[in-house]
Amino acid sequence: MTKIAAILGALGVLGFGFAAERKPTVADALKNIRVLVVPENGRPVEQTVAEEFRRDLTPQAEIVTDGPGKGDGRSLFRIAVADEKSAAGPTPDALRKTGGKSWMFLKLAPDGTGELTASAPHLLYALYSLLKDDWLALDAAGFESGKIVIPRFSRLEGGDNYLANPKRVAAGYDAERSVRELARLGFSHIPVNALAKDMPAEQGPPGEIYYRFYYFSPDLDQFVETPLNAGAYSPEYLEANLTLLKENARLAVKYGLTPGLNISSPRSVPDAVLEKYPYLRGARVDHPFRSYRPRFTLTLSHPAVRWHYAELMRRLMREVPELGYIYLWTNDSGSGFEYTASLYAGRNGGAYLVREWKSHEAVAKAAAENVLRYFRTLKDAAAETRPDFRLLFNLFSFSNEEEFILDGLTEGLDLWVAPRELDDSPRGRRLKALPTKGSEIFTTTRLQNNYLLGIPSPWLAAEEVRGLQAAGFDKAQVTVDPSPLAPYDVNRDVLRALNFDAGADVDTVVAAAASRLVGKSGAPALVKAWRLCDAAVRGFPSIMLYGDNNWGFPWYRLLVRPFAPDIEKIPEAERAYYEKYMTVTFNNPNLVDLGMDILWTLMTREQADAAVAQADRATWPPLDEAIGGLGDAVRSAKGEGRAVFVDQLDRLRALRCYFRTLRNTAAWVAGVHGFIEARDPAEKQRCLAMVRAMVDDEVRNARALAALFEASKTRFMPVDPTGETFNMYGTNLPDLIRRKVALMEKHRNDEPRVDPDFMWRLPPDAGLDPKVYLKRRP
Repeated sequence: MTKIAAILGALGVLGFGFAAERKPTVADALKNIRVLVVPENGRPVEQTVAEEFRRDLTPQAEIVTDGPGKGDGRSLFRIAVADEKSAAGPTPDALRKTGGKSWMFLKLAPDGTGELTASAPHLLYALYSLLKDDWLALDAAGFESGKIVIPRFSRLEGGDNYLANPKRVAAGYDAERSVRELARLGFSHIPVNALAKDMPAEQGPPGEIYYRFYYFSPDLDQFVETPLNAGAYSPEYLEANLTLLKENARLAVKYGLTPGLNISSPRSVPDAVLEKYPYLRGARVDHPFRSYRPRFTLTLSHPAVRWHYAELMRRLMREVPELGYIYLWTNDSGSGFEYTASLYAGRNGGAYLVREWKSHEAVAKAAAENVLRYFRTLKDAAAETRPDFRLLFNLFSFSNEEEFILDGLTEGLDLWVAPRELDDSPRGRRLKALPTKGSEIFTTTRLQNNYLLGIPSPWLAAEEVRGLQAAGFDKAQVTVDPSPLAPYDVNRDVLRALNFDAGADVDTVVAAAASRLVGKSGAPALVKAWRLCDAAVRGFPSIMLYGDNNWGFPWYRLLVRPFAPDIEKIPEAERAYYEKYMTVTFNNPNLVDLGMDILWTLMTREQADAAVAQADRATWPPLDEAIGGLGDAVRSAKGEGRAVFVDQLDRLRALRCYFRTLRNTAAWVAGVHGFIEARDPAEKQRCLAMVRAMVDDEVRNARALAALFEASKTRFMPVDPTGETFNMYGTNLPDLIRRKVALMEKHRNDEPRVDPDFMWRLPPDAGLDPKVYLKRRP
């Protein structure tokens, strides 16, 4: 018995020795913090971080504001942005060695004394998240002298494409959760302007759909007014929009982000304004094919109008002084600049900018000067409240005026360019030199599917992020999926890792994300599925307008419209259920021809043939293997890991349906147009067989999507819970899909046909027989 006791005693001593040798972790050091100090009259993000810090990491600590007698220095931890001068931050020598423009700094002594500080407000919450999510188990000794993190991007703008978008009403979206995640990723600037009401105030003649283009990127006059346009919009409308803007800006600032505006500007004004001031009419900016009445801006060449816009900016800044930038999109969606060449109606404008019969170059120069003057008007007015305010735009709308605009750029007017534009050509070198004039250079990328939510392609995402750095960009607009709707999005993990560690190994990041989500035993299956999905995404072809942006797919109702061989053979009344939400006019050829939209050929037969072949060759094999592997994982997994596998399986099943519909859109173009164009009987039969197979495949695909939508709890696509709109489907999607299926089955064997004269038709109530006037078609 004495021997046993002696052995147990020895083991106890050894065990104590092992425990004593255990190195303290960051989590251990945090337990010693007694006081969290934030600057007096500091920023909201400092309070946000302090409150979350205490709630999640140091419940024993109290939060105090900086000042005399606020602790003796022991167990006192400071949280502050560097310019508050509350925390010491890294030494100048340490910063010189890292070479970063922006930085984050964590210092933590064993007794809990230390600081969490950053060079800019948006990095404070990101640093706190690194501490909470990544560093708690690390050796505390590594932080005693301080740890510096240099983010890849000095400015990371963009967001989730929901907060300042009509999709903000999508089922399951939570604005604060999404903004919090953007802060965790290191975003610095996000747009916050959206319309509060279901639809814009803009209206038009019966049957016109042009008002829908005013749903996005609302201009300044949708929030405030001046004496010049007073009463143009109801006070209730303006107040609702302004209230939403303030709330979104508050959320941004709470997490250290800079709120800004994405505007289409200068936009057309209501007719009542121009009836009052007919001599202030500016450019016609509507699209003649998509609108039934002309829309005009105010003429920016008149000083009264420039005062009006400056005053709008001032008033808005007084209401929301946190606003820090504008991204301006123009010459589209009811906006545009006078006498610029890309206006849909051609060069036109008001009475004061340029007289008639001037040369092309003289008109372009005058138009460019007018553009720059407007940019400076907005920037300078905003700078009265916020001196560092900036305006960002792109040259897409100004190809004919570019030379003069580039000459006139000055401090605070920043330019968006594509990475390929910064080449070694004279133009590329000129663009790269703009920062010397105070004009910063930005680019953009998307780390998401254009329509569906949470589609994993982490290696492709890594290539996109690294490609920006390779092209010399440290400022970028990046779009990611909102975390409330895509909680397990590995693409966001990749962005975060590469933003805070330029040398991060993507395979390691992906493996760690998988282990966190489903555990070590399930991680290999999840990583394999992600790898296969990544390959499928890369392999899928461009389907032009329908698949290469985030708006074309819903606008043309591809999920619910029947891909019949002769769409026009379906009676108009039976097509109305989906046509009323299409962003097309009654005579748009797209109603009967998936290969056309107004005067645009969206896809030639040859392009469509190639797209079908590429999808069949490069997309289905890896995607089907990924779906099969996830199905096996769901059957064997349990607990939280199973929920993740179910989520990912549903998203990939949705991706297959989405890709299949896009592929069948191309197959319709290839088959129908091939049949119409074929002169060889064998070729005609081949195309007819292709059309029949396309119909059968899309019927199966549509049924699979309806079943998934009804059975799944995963939010794999944006859905408007209040009802269908042109921008989103509603909860009735399965019912509409069943109508699509019924029409496709009914018309499966119709002969392929497209009316080449569809565009020339007039409404039935026009009272003219097409046989009479079509004789005079071009």
